Amino acid sequence: MKFATIILLGITLCFASCKDSETNSNQDSVSEENTDSELNSEKSKESNIYSQDNNLSKETSTPESNVNSETINSPNIDDKTKPNSQSANLSGTYIKMGEEVDSSCTCYCVTINYIGNSEMCLTPSKIFINTRMQKKDKNTTDIFLINPSAKNTEGKDIPWTKFDTNKPIATITTKENGEIDLDWLGFSIKGDLAIDYAILGKKTLEGNYKKK
Repeated sequence: MKFATIILLGITLCFASCKDSETNSNQDSVSEENTDSELNSEKSKESNIYSQDNNLSKETSTPESNVNSETINSPNIDDKTKPNSQSANLSGTYIKMGEEVDSSCTCYCVTINYIGNSEMCLTPSKIFINTRMQKKDKNTTDIFLINPSAKNTEGKDIPWTKFDTNKPIATITTKENGEIDLDWLGFSIKGDLAIDYAILGKKTLEGNYKKK
C-alpha cells in the first residue's frame, strides 16, 4: 500500500514538473514574440520617421529649386528698359564741318535720335524731311524717310508718297575721334534709285560732322 502511494506521488510530481516546464517554455516563447514584435514596431516607426523626413526635405527643396530656376531663366526687366550705352553716347546734335557759322542749326546740323524722329534739311529754308534712325551695327546708323515736313515752302511736286520708307536714304558712320561721316544714298522707288532726285539733299547733308 505504501509502495503504491509512493508511485502515485512520483507520477503526480513528474506531471506537475512537466506542466511547469511547458508553462515556462510557453512564457519564454510569448516573451520572445513580444520582444520581436516590439523590435519590429520600433523599426517600423523609425522607417516612417525617415520616410516623412525625406518627403519633408523634398517638399522643402522643390520650391527653392523652382525659385532659383525662375530667377535664372526670367528676363531682366531692367536690361530691356536701359538704353544702349553706345547709342546713348552717339545721340545728340552734330554740325557739319565747314558750316560752323550755322550755330543755330537752321540747316547744316544732324540730330541723331534712336527713339523719336529727326528733322533733316535738304535745301536751306525750303525743303525738310522727317526721318527715323536705326542702329545697323556698332559703327553704322541707317537713316530712313518718314515724310516731308509740314513747314516746307517748296517740294510739293516731289512724289514723296512713292519713295521707299524701308530703304535707307543715308548712312552715318562713327569715327574714333567722336566725329561722324554722313553718306547720302538718295531716295528710292520700289528698291531702285530715284534718279531724278538722286542729288536732292546730297550737297547739304553729305560730309563730316562734329558734336555741337
